[in-house]
Amino acid sequence: MCLDTAGADAGLPYVQAAAPEHPSLLDRAHIVDELFGIVNVPNGVWIDEDGTIVRPAEPAFPGDADRSSRLDPSQLSGRMADMMMLAGQIEADRNVYADALRDWATRGAASQFVLSPDEVLARSGERSPGEARAAAHFELAQHLERSGDHAGAVGHFRSAHRLAPDNWTYRRQAWSLEPSPLPGLLSRFWQGPMEGSEDEWPYEGDWVSDIERSGPAHYYRRFTGR
Repeated sequence: MCLDTAGADAGLPYVQAAAPEHPSLLDRAHIVDELFGIVNVPNGVWIDEDGTIVRPAEPAFPGDADRSSRLDPSQLSGRMADMMMLAGQIEADRNVYADALRDWATRGAASQFVLSPDEVLARSGERSPGEARAAAHFELAQHLERSGDHAGAVGHFRSAHRLAPDNWTYRRQAWSLEPSPLPGLLSRFWQGPMEGSEDEWPYEGDWVSDIERSGPAHYYRRFTGR
């Protein structure tokens, strides 16, 4: 699943490259994260054969991948070096989550990782009035962006960030729509001001400064199993 206001332009090349055997959703309106409470990616929601949520949205990783091809921060400079350094410090329970998912696929409802309805509700939490207003601002921002009113969208994106400061999807979506020095699809990963640019960065935060402020360890909630 891809969450991006740009829709197929942003997500389709990655789907085509992966050549999955399962359906892939390109969620241009961020409906899935609004309905299921997704605040960062990658996230997963466990839904059983009866359509019942047995684990709400939480960080979801497929297991450790080969990282030998990753760029070495020492060979980079400026913002790119900062981005790679911080990305390397982000904590993620990759194998723990993958093992839990396999246990559920094997044992079904008997899996120790399946939560009761009360536990699902408790972990999902309630949407505060501020978060509800943030969702409305975010929806308005996307509508204006798709209508070609980028300047108008920025104001509503900023309001969504202020009202829901823990929602990284709101921030990353807005940041990815700004100009970037990176080529092609990579441009959407810059998510911050360009060095030497005369254009003023329109947001109070960006990917690098916000992670430095909160700490890479807090970028994802930890997978708690039970």
